[in-house]
Amino acid sequence: MERQNGIPITILRKTISFFAFVLLHFSLAFAQEKKDIRIHFENDSIAVEKGSTFTNFLVIENKSSEGITIQNVIPEEIYPGLLFYPKNDFTVGPGQSRNLPVKLIANVDFMKLRSNEIKFQVSYTTTTVTKAENTSFFVKKDENKNIAIYTAAYENFINPSAPDSSILLTVENQGYNRRTVKIDLQSIPDGLEMTPKQQTISLEGLEKQTVEIKIAVRRQNTLFPEFSINAAVTDLLTDEMVGSNTLHLVILSNNRQIVRGNEAVNGSNFAEISYNENSSAFNFLQLKGNAAFRVTENLKSRFNIGADYYLEDSRYNLYDTWLELERKNTALRVGNVNSTDYDYPVFGRGGKVSTKFGKNNQLEVLALENNYNLYGTYFQQTEGSKMVGAKYGFGNAKSFNGKVSYIFDHDPRFNIDTQVANAVTSFVVNDKHTIRTEVGLSHEKGLLNNDENAGASMGANYEGKIGKWDIQSVNSFATKSYAGIKRGAFFSNQRIVRQFSASQRAFIQYQNSQIDPEFLSFQNAPIQLGNTANLRYYFNSTESLGSGYQFSVKKWNFLLAPKVEKQTTSSYYTSRELFSYRLEANINTALGAHGLNWTAEYSYSKDNQKAEWFNSLKTTLSYRYKSFSLNGTAQWNAINVFDLTSYDNANRNFANYNVYASYNFQMLNNNLIGSFSAGTSYSQLYKNLNSNMSGNLEYKISPSLSTTGYFNFSGYKSTAAYASSGSYYQFRVGIKKYFTAATAFGNYKVTLQLFEDKNFNGLLEAGEQILANEIVKLDNFVALTDKNGKVVFQNVPEGIYTLKVNESAGARLMMDPVIMVNNNINRKVGLVKNIRVSGKLTEIRQAYDDLETDVTGIVVYARSEDGMIYTAVVNQRNEFEFFLKDGKYDLYIENDKYSYTQPTQTIQVTKEGYSETVVFEYKKKDTTIKVKKF
Repeated sequence: MERQNGIPITILRKTISFFAFVLLHFSLAFAQEKKDIRIHFENDSIAVEKGSTFTNFLVIENKSSEGITIQNVIPEEIYPGLLFYPKNDFTVGPGQSRNLPVKLIANVDFMKLRSNEIKFQVSYTTTTVTKAENTSFFVKKDENKNIAIYTAAYENFINPSAPDSSILLTVENQGYNRRTVKIDLQSIPDGLEMTPKQQTISLEGLEKQTVEIKIAVRRQNTLFPEFSINAAVTDLLTDEMVGSNTLHLVILSNNRQIVRGNEAVNGSNFAEISYNENSSAFNFLQLKGNAAFRVTENLKSRFNIGADYYLEDSRYNLYDTWLELERKNTALRVGNVNSTDYDYPVFGRGGKVSTKFGKNNQLEVLALENNYNLYGTYFQQTEGSKMVGAKYGFGNAKSFNGKVSYIFDHDPRFNIDTQVANAVTSFVVNDKHTIRTEVGLSHEKGLLNNDENAGASMGANYEGKIGKWDIQSVNSFATKSYAGIKRGAFFSNQRIVRQFSASQRAFIQYQNSQIDPEFLSFQNAPIQLGNTANLRYYFNSTESLGSGYQFSVKKWNFLLAPKVEKQTTSSYYTSRELFSYRLEANINTALGAHGLNWTAEYSYSKDNQKAEWFNSLKTTLSYRYKSFSLNGTAQWNAINVFDLTSYDNANRNFANYNVYASYNFQMLNNNLIGSFSAGTSYSQLYKNLNSNMSGNLEYKISPSLSTTGYFNFSGYKSTAAYASSGSYYQFRVGIKKYFTAATAFGNYKVTLQLFEDKNFNGLLEAGEQILANEIVKLDNFVALTDKNGKVVFQNVPEGIYTLKVNESAGARLMMDPVIMVNNNINRKVGLVKNIRVSGKLTEIRQAYDDLETDVTGIVVYARSEDGMIYTAVVNQRNEFEFFLKDGKYDLYIENDKYSYTQPTQTIQVTKEGYSETVVFEYKKKDTTIKVKKF
């Protein structure tokens, strides 16, 4: 049988069989050859340390029936530290094997190799073929992969009067591979302006780089000037944190507080009075202030005030005004009071007392009237709710904690009595799993209609990590009549995240939230069946199921998240439902001082009152450069169910737009600070155009006095039929005074004046110079002398302190440095400038020795004739310096890393100075380079 118009089937079958036979033959021959001759390294991987030598054997096994000749063994590249490998031709007989040594030294260049795989190519011949095979092994380098970041000194001082202040950060790659890292800096507490706050640098293996950070202080009247700078280093390749450090920074001042008092929530120790004017003609004067002080040795106090005086009506309003007293573990607050964790809104005027006892227990009791104003004549003083409550907290934040609360509320305006009890517990299991439970009970009673409701709430949350899975479950339920904040609410959020790598993860999430509250009847009229005016009803719900995938590519982050969602809203007057398929996308990046963030959500939705489906889109683009930001949002058609209820015509298509920009600035040596923002929005849905512009300014007249300003302008224009428009403005100008806290009762003030005591008699005499801008330490508290050489330490508790003055510049005191503080001290302090002695370390190298040495950090000692020992540390330039008084000294080094030709040297220091440079010569130990002459 033959194929029509083609090759006969018999010929086709024979051809296929022949090619199959030939292919099988070559496959068997190749497999046999592979099996007979095997070339590999004895160890697949070897652990190495810097400076060590190691050997791995190249194994050649010949299991064939004929001999083979090894022609070449060639490394794939010129590996640094490769000491020996076989090079000559040799044979391997049938059934034999050879172990050939390959020896290397793990020098610095070898450790810096980017690849950890060492590859060789082996060429050999048989009687029939010539072949080349590749083989390799891996090295496991014993290396520190961290990035060290540090300053030369533990403490860094900043003089705020200097035009430019900066600190030098040393960033050191402690590994051997090239790294590109990002450095982020954060001020703790907030108050430092750092430039650059974030930067990217590239480091070769073992390389150190010095980075200059410019520092500016936002407020120069800081009495407690210790700051910490958290420095975090992130590897941009792996997106992992590879280094961090806390850098200590002190802002120098000639007026320094030793004991930090309690600082108030709205600021500490200031008063501001301002004039406010707005287009509604309700112009007023405003007073704001705060003070923290000590009443007695054991009683602390805080006071806050907010008051408005309306000029036209001569009326006033007093609000946000309170006095707080604290003694040991008990605090009392009277005036405007607020509190949290009651599952009920608690704020008003009254009193609150709290006390701590045991290790982690706290009890709080309060009584107040629900009125934001403390007192005034501008607003009519209506009778508000009367509340009493108590709260007990226990446990610790690490493993187990909880609280129990109770509140009773009598509301004479609505004629309702309410009681709410709530309990919450949280505990941690194995530092990976956190479980939180909550339960609540409530009761409401109408005092006129005698209707009442009982309610309950419960909740259970879980958050944990199992391997690469992160699981979060948040659940709460409250009955319709529960009187707490969660009245009629059901919420369930289940989220599972799978972490694939540091830059990739995926998640799936289900969310269901409903609000369906029920209230007592209005007590101002009897209950009438069928009268809906006496009832309040609304219902909102959102249910969604979604997933997402997040990943990063270099500095760019991406998110894709599809979701199915159903939203419902209803009341006595309307009911609407929106069903949507959604896709969210996000792209963001940070490029130095620039930041970019784009988000878009596309929806394909259906309104339950319409037959057709429709498309909608909402997108936001944000750009940031340093302190400037620009944001824009555009929306086409309805995104949520509340947009559906806003249609006033049959056309569902609409567009909304808004643009917003803001800028924060500091200028004039940080004496002028402020912010501006402006934006405009257009809504085709609501048929209006809105615009707004606002700004805040503060200018420092002196370190303790500022002028302040604020303005706001907004405009409105309707684009509907019978359009209307309007505008509103408001501005405020004021003056703000910062107060230096006086020394509290029970503490003392130490005032010192520094001068150069040229005749060594300890007295300030004519012709002797006042020492300005000198660093002074009282124990570890640092200050700076003013132009008169004076420095003041306030709030110094009774005790014994050690005075240190400008040690780095070599000044020495002409008095006993130990000071007993049991009263106020005002003392003149004479200083004698010490003599600077400088030196350096110089290496003696042999010929052909190109191996670098590092003597940074080696300690040099100076011992005086009376046995006093001074120390200096060798810097990165191999230099050191002492500041010594006149006399004879033995300078020596106790360090066995290197050999020193003269490890001890004796010098004579005189009052005229010491102009010579002390040189310590050194050389490497046990290093001899032999040069063979040909």
